[in-house]
Amino acid sequence: MLGLCIHLIKDSKSMQTSKNERMLAPSVAVEIAPVYQNAIAQTASHYKVMVAFVKAQMKRDIDYGVIPGTRKPTLLKPGAEKLCRLFSLRPSYELIHFVTDFDKPLFHYHYRCILVRSEEMVGQGDGCCNSREKKYEKQQYKIYDLTNTICKIAQKRALVAAVLSSCGASQFFTQDLEGMAGGAL
Repeated sequence: MLGLCIHLIKDSKSMQTSKNERMLAPSVAVEIAPVYQNAIAQTASHYKVMVAFVKAQMKRDIDYGVIPGTRKPTLLKPGAEKLCRLFSLRPSYELIHFVTDFDKPLFHYHYRCILVRSEEMVGQGDGCCNSREKKYEKQQYKIYDLTNTICKIAQKRALVAAVLSSCGASQFFTQDLEGMAGGAL
């Protein structure tokens, strides 16, 4: 793997710190290897696309939710799916670990979402859910009836984690704060 190659060119320039004092401060010019100049341009372009897309296409209470007391909105599954379409990402899921204990009862699912573009893995994220989470304590249904829901929520959390890190969306959104809102999201 190639490392970033930066050449620093230093020269000394006089810098005035107060009316009567002067000190020498190095001036640094950065020269970036040509192979990385395109990467910088692509990253800047990606950021502009994200800003424009979030403003134009992401809808509050559909693609993201705002939880009082948090600094960033929470990315929801529909928003994660929109970002996958925007960047041509195809999610696939791998079950990492699970616990199915009908006697306790305890159901736990840990999934990894792998995002692929043109047969190349772009990123991944993990998500877990279990039957002992607070939102399942007072359900009208028996916990056995919710095992599929618990499984799907683990997959959703894995998708959101993968999208946040792979699309550079964590500057705009966060995830998994639904517990603060009583599980409503």
